[in-house]
Amino acid sequence: MPGSPYRPLQLIVVFVVTFLGLAALPVAAQNASVSVPAKVVAGGVIPVTWSGPSGAREFISLDPPGAEESHYGAYEYPKEGQALELRAPAEPGEYEVRYHSGASGYAVLAKASIRVVPAQATVSAADQVGVGESLQISWTGPDNQGDFVSIDEADAEPNAYGDYAYTRKGDPLTIKAPTTPGSYQVRYHLGVSPYPAVASRPLRVVGIEATLEAPTQVDAGAPISVTWTGPDNQGDFLSIDAVGAAPGEYGDYVYVSRGNPVEIAAPDEPGTYWLRYHLGSGGYPAIGTLEIQVGATSATVRPLEPVIAGEPFEVEWTGPGNAFDFLTIVPPDTPENEWGNYGYTRRGNPVRVEAPDEPGTYEVRYLTGQTYRMLGSATVTAQPGAETGHLRVVSAADSTTELARFGAVEVILDASGSMLQRLDGTRRIELARTALLDLVGETIPAGTPFALRVFGHREADSCRTDLEMPLAPLEPASAASTLRSVNAMNLAKTPIAASLRAVRQDLAAATGPLLVVLVTDGEETCDGDPAAAIQELAAAGIDVRVNIVGFAIDELMLKEDFEAWARLGGGRYFDAADGDALRQAVRGALQTGYEVVSGGEVIATGSIDGDSVELPVGTYEVRGEGGSTLGTVTITADEHTDLRLDSAGGG
Repeated sequence: MPGSPYRPLQLIVVFVVTFLGLAALPVAAQNASVSVPAKVVAGGVIPVTWSGPSGAREFISLDPPGAEESHYGAYEYPKEGQALELRAPAEPGEYEVRYHSGASGYAVLAKASIRVVPAQATVSAADQVGVGESLQISWTGPDNQGDFVSIDEADAEPNAYGDYAYTRKGDPLTIKAPTTPGSYQVRYHLGVSPYPAVASRPLRVVGIEATLEAPTQVDAGAPISVTWTGPDNQGDFLSIDAVGAAPGEYGDYVYVSRGNPVEIAAPDEPGTYWLRYHLGSGGYPAIGTLEIQVGATSATVRPLEPVIAGEPFEVEWTGPGNAFDFLTIVPPDTPENEWGNYGYTRRGNPVRVEAPDEPGTYEVRYLTGQTYRMLGSATVTAQPGAETGHLRVVSAADSTTELARFGAVEVILDASGSMLQRLDGTRRIELARTALLDLVGETIPAGTPFALRVFGHREADSCRTDLEMPLAPLEPASAASTLRSVNAMNLAKTPIAASLRAVRQDLAAATGPLLVVLVTDGEETCDGDPAAAIQELAAAGIDVRVNIVGFAIDELMLKEDFEAWARLGGGRYFDAADGDALRQAVRGALQTGYEVVSGGEVIATGSIDGDSVELPVGTYEVRGEGGSTLGTVTITADEHTDLRLDSAGGG
């Protein structure tokens, strides 16, 4: 009943009896055995032959002789039917390999003695090496897993180490010397904690000087040719640095592996600078210096009238014309280092720039390519443009959108360094992959002969281009897997011409009309001539059409180059500013196209059932890809006009 003092006592008694009953249960006898070699080299592998229960918690360990059963060192769980190995410690001496029960206290069921003997090793290398130079080191030793050779401080503790190379890399090994002169030692270390050194020899690291020859007075932003002497270690570089910069600090740079002499651009900002040779490791210390004076430059710009809002206009200029200098048009109150529509001075003289869409007063400016310093400007007034409307060519009401028919399709994908840039937080290469996954998964019919060529994804600072999918019937899943594996590589170049020249071989086995779709976000950077490459395809008698998709291209004259190349290839240019536009563009490249003609001149192109095109008010002829007339249209201001094709393909 409530409050009784006897019920709690009764429960306690039951608990004690139950507990004592469990403790009194007998433990089943367990038989086990272990067998090991009599000795092993420090850090080596101990093969263990064993028999025993191999339950879920039994284990075999390497322990000091006489250790309590509940104490154990490195261990492994035995698994029936599998060999077992333990790693010998770095410290020589007597040990026991013991088979422990998994029950409380880890009783030892079997044991065997083993002696760990000292490891024997040697290292040999030159007595002296220059700072940052590669040192070749020969060695002998146990070559245990994780063993390594290192260059260490002269007074380093046995288990301390500097730059190293694993012995598994072979014999001899190559290690870069420290970048600070002084006394060091080359040592062989065991690959088990605490990584003791078991062999050593002294090494002297001596200072090295580099020399630089270059003009000591240059114009701002101008290229400087530099002849150099120095160790030419991997990663060594020349840079233009601020006067007084710390030894390891550097500005714009170029690797000495580029040649001798090498070319580097002077800073945009006038002043005094240091041209320096830096080692490519150990904090990048400078071992050679030449002082240079960078002089001021100026420029002029003269816009050629008339300037019409939203249309291209020409600008004559004078100025240094350095590699990335450009002309831009912006509102007058725009900060000096910002820009709008632009054109590079390397395109020639005059440069074509697209005027802003809104009429008004603007400034045309000459900006340097490094820090966007303004060297000259002129005011210009953009006049209102002609009234415009929109045209869309659509299939007949009773038909579905039909893809152009080709004997084979090859996609050439740009995966160069610029494709790592982001649009609205997403890398360009990711957006391109998404667009092409849609293309191979939803647009191109399975079984269509298909090839994929990619450049820029395999090797940095390279003009390499690779056929990732040789010509074969399209398997969407396989193509998707290949595309997902493609990623852009920083500093990789853009070999458009070389990729186009490879098309002839890529599609040699194909028959019928061929389609090439080039997807790129930049210009040729491998000194190739894409226009000539396309002309060579045509001259070879190949029935091929080259469509070009320009992704995030914001320079007018580059777009015009792409348009001209596409015309040479009998194809069209598609401009895609973002990911959504890119998906539409690559699909449009597979659709049947049309041309808008005025006075015999093609003024616009588009895809049937694709996006509308903007046209000035007027009357135009619309032609199909084969030159047939699809119809005549009249464009009205601010209106959308549809040209609907009848079932025979005409308007």
